[in-house]
Amino acid sequence: MTFGTNNSDRAGRMLGDLGLTLAMPAEILEARAIAASTVGPNVATPMALQAIQDQTLCSTFIYRGAQADITGVICIIPLSAAAQTTLDAGEFDGLTPPLDLAARPGEPVIAVYGWGMAGTTFRGRAIAMAGVLCIHREIFSTVPLFSRAATRGGERTLMGRMGGQPVPGPGGLVVCPAWTQQRKAA
Repeated sequence: MTFGTNNSDRAGRMLGDLGLTLAMPAEILEARAIAASTVGPNVATPMALQAIQDQTLCSTFIYRGAQADITGVICIIPLSAAAQTTLDAGEFDGLTPPLDLAARPGEPVIAVYGWGMAGTTFRGRAIAMAGVLCIHREIFSTVPLFSRAATRGGERTLMGRMGGQPVPGPGGLVVCPAWTQQRKAA
């Protein structure tokens, strides 16, 4: 098994190069509202988003458009070894993820959960997509990315562009192999 490290500073720098910034508490509320309006009501609570952000220091990132309003958001959870069993069983709880499964800065990461991405403008969606690809292909390139598709576009991205495959078990969990693993196979 290959491990990465929750390097929150590196994540902030690399996503910052795309125009994404780490969300502050009030911004998390607004980002969640955007996600709920674009992908539906089954989105993690603001308390869950904030708790994971506080623990990982690299979970929710936002993009501000030309009018300084939030037009793009991505949320991830770098996962510790404690998450392996629930991932293997296809039972990871993406709505209320147990806090003890999220890796703290400096801790080993065995996978990343793509918690969500949304955008209210073409540019916001494009930046969010670029951020997700940066997370998968650069920041956490040595570990798999797990997620669930909330929209048809999300399903196309996970299953097509990122090479995802369904994880056996309930709940529609998908795994995208580590990018370094995909590159070696190509």
